[in-house]
Amino acid sequence: MSLDFGWLRWILTVAFGAICVKSLLTVVYNVYFHPLRNFPGPKLAAATPFPFVWRIVNGRMVKWTQELHDKYGIVVRIHPDELSFIGSSAWKDIFLAPRPQLPKPTIGALETPSRVPSMTTIPDAENHHRQRKIISHAFSPRALQEQEYILQKWTDLLITRLHDQGKEVDVCEWYNYLTFDVIGNLCFGESFHCLETAENHPWIAAIFPGIKIAQILTIFHHFPPLDKLVRWGLPFVIAEKIKENHTFTSQKIDQRITAKSERPDFMKYILENNYPGGMTREEINSTVTLLILAGSETSAQTLTGATYFALSNPPVMERLKQEIRRTFAKDPSKIMVSRVSELPYMHAVIQETLRIHPTEPIAVPRQVDRPIEVCGVSVPAGVRVGIPMQTAFRTSFNFVEPDTFIPERWLDDADPKFARDDKAMFEPFLVGPRNCIGMPLAWAEMKLTLAKILLNFDLELSEKNAGDWSAQKVFLLHDKKPLYVKIMPRL
Repeated sequence: MSLDFGWLRWILTVAFGAICVKSLLTVVYNVYFHPLRNFPGPKLAAATPFPFVWRIVNGRMVKWTQELHDKYGIVVRIHPDELSFIGSSAWKDIFLAPRPQLPKPTIGALETPSRVPSMTTIPDAENHHRQRKIISHAFSPRALQEQEYILQKWTDLLITRLHDQGKEVDVCEWYNYLTFDVIGNLCFGESFHCLETAENHPWIAAIFPGIKIAQILTIFHHFPPLDKLVRWGLPFVIAEKIKENHTFTSQKIDQRITAKSERPDFMKYILENNYPGGMTREEINSTVTLLILAGSETSAQTLTGATYFALSNPPVMERLKQEIRRTFAKDPSKIMVSRVSELPYMHAVIQETLRIHPTEPIAVPRQVDRPIEVCGVSVPAGVRVGIPMQTAFRTSFNFVEPDTFIPERWLDDADPKFARDDKAMFEPFLVGPRNCIGMPLAWAEMKLTLAKILLNFDLELSEKNAGDWSAQKVFLLHDKKPLYVKIMPRL
């Protein structure tokens, strides 16, 4: 007896046809009837999310948005439902002026292992404010002053370990050791022992691959209900690794809470100020995991960038060395947060590094929940708007000689030609209620580190480096490469 599957073929044919018709109608709607139909941009990006998600997958989002803005101008439609802006007034229009503030979209948001949002990923303003109010005590001026001894201890250890390493090191790796040890100490009361062992902790080694996978998985948000199917069908190995990393954070926090230490680390301030109805334990876990990533990877990236750009421009490196050595050579013990904050050229070097190579190179969009105006154009509700930082910071629309590393543009006595720079565009730490809460700590750590390194060593780029170190793919963060540097102790 043979089975007749003709009915099944008929159902599949109808279903496939329905999907094709729906897709075609969606494309027609997006191009000709969508509220964003009159905004400039490539027709394919207006018609379907595929061009957008392809750049997420291949890490070329920065290059793509640069090309689009060069061609179409200040505002570009980069997705059926998203606009990209590079005009400086967009900061105010998107992040400051709307009251209540625009929420973060759930599309493209990285999920935490527990599915409980961290302070950064939480979409609504009210819950973000509730968490930030508690966390902010850990980043107050008083807290930074009390935490300086931790920064001093680990930056000193970095110098000691570099003296032991010989003539050539990957400074990218060593900056990562430093920043992870510092943030581990601040979050858990214990470092990851990276500087001591000259190795990454396994939990740290898993962070960036995990971020890359998580961001790539967000492409399915653009094709519901695939996002739910993919989450359900995650390979067992990946699911177990996510669970393992989450468990590590939770155990470390348990140990820190049990210790009941009075040392002025993040957990002391969080626990002291966690009022009833404040942060749940799962929210603390998610947010501390975020703090470890944001408080380490970004600073290490900027330190590596500053080293690379300064060494690639010998007059810059010479001026930076002279400023540091003239200030501290007679008494290295005076390298303190308050003193390094007074060095204008060092500040300018780091600013220019953040302009050329920002730590958040792609847009962190907002969901438009009511009609607003951005850069003088009306934006309807129901879409997303964002500012791609690296594109905005490296365009001739906003900066003179945008691809050239020129710290002098930030000095009070800058060449008059730099008066044409739209410095209001430069906001590498974001603006508004969701700006980077750790900005003062990051500045302090980066300046202490650079001051101590350049007081103790002369540096030179190694021949092992190939091409432009800063030409990196982006998977939320830069997929950074090693930077080999010849390091010579000063006599």
